[in-house]
Amino acid sequence: MAYSRRRDDSVGVQVDFEESSSNSSGPGNAAEGPWTNLLDEALGEVFSRLPFEERLRTVPLVCKNWRRASYDPQCWRKVDMNSWFQKRTEEDYWFEFECESKIDFFIKQVVDRSCGQLSELRTMHCSDASIEYIADRCPSLRVLAIPNSLAVTDKSATKLAANCPLLQTLDVSDCYNISNQALEAFGRNCPRLHWLGRNMVKKQDLGAAAPVPDGDEEAIVVSRHMGRLKHLEMKKTSLSDFGLAYLARGCNQLESLNLACCTALSPKALEDVSKQCTNLKEFTKPITPRMHVNPEFLWVFFE
Repeated sequence: MAYSRRRDDSVGVQVDFEESSSNSSGPGNAAEGPWTNLLDEALGEVFSRLPFEERLRTVPLVCKNWRRASYDPQCWRKVDMNSWFQKRTEEDYWFEFECESKIDFFIKQVVDRSCGQLSELRTMHCSDASIEYIADRCPSLRVLAIPNSLAVTDKSATKLAANCPLLQTLDVSDCYNISNQALEAFGRNCPRLHWLGRNMVKKQDLGAAAPVPDGDEEAIVVSRHMGRLKHLEMKKTSLSDFGLAYLARGCNQLESLNLACCTALSPKALEDVSKQCTNLKEFTKPITPRMHVNPEFLWVFFE
């Protein structure tokens, strides 16, 4: 059995293909070493700890045993694509906001190889097509992080919420086309949800025409439908004292809260949160900018 690498022009990437071969003395020979004698389950456990790109491209080309083990669903239950994506942007000059089709292509490969057992996925810049594909095939999903996914809308997000009730961790930061409708759906359908990321750190880079969710409105939805949250991040949102008061009442089980760069919040509102959320252990507050003046410099200047 031999393997070749061909270019898939539909996504502009290299994909590995299997080709028939009569050569039995190649890398698939079982007499090569102790690694080839390991059970597929043991190999699968080892491979599941490798970076995404090595799992996808390198391991299947080593030998027949490794290729077979690399397709075991347990290798694909937990996948973090972020490091691989950053490498692609640096080496292949992928432009962040124009690569949804490439990301979707690989997400579908991950879902297919997991045979519906995908439980944790961390990626970015995906689209509705990927989220709907996951929703239809991965009911055991527990962790989903898709920051910076501008092509994900309420349509796929609400479907995911309905089909993946075991979801525990959700990061939809900088997903500007996800609205209160989807957040409410996650709150209603995912009772185990305890970690939510809803940061808006890149809103200043998207232009004036980009829709920016209202921080207070989202805080009210979160407080009403996600009362079991223990960890919440809402960095750089337009959250005000009004919305924060709702959060303090509705999510009083919070253990960590990150409100960095939420400049509309007052010191009193932040103090009230600390009093109402008695389990709060980590509280990142916005820093109020101050101008420090050196008195010696002023003295020299006026002399």
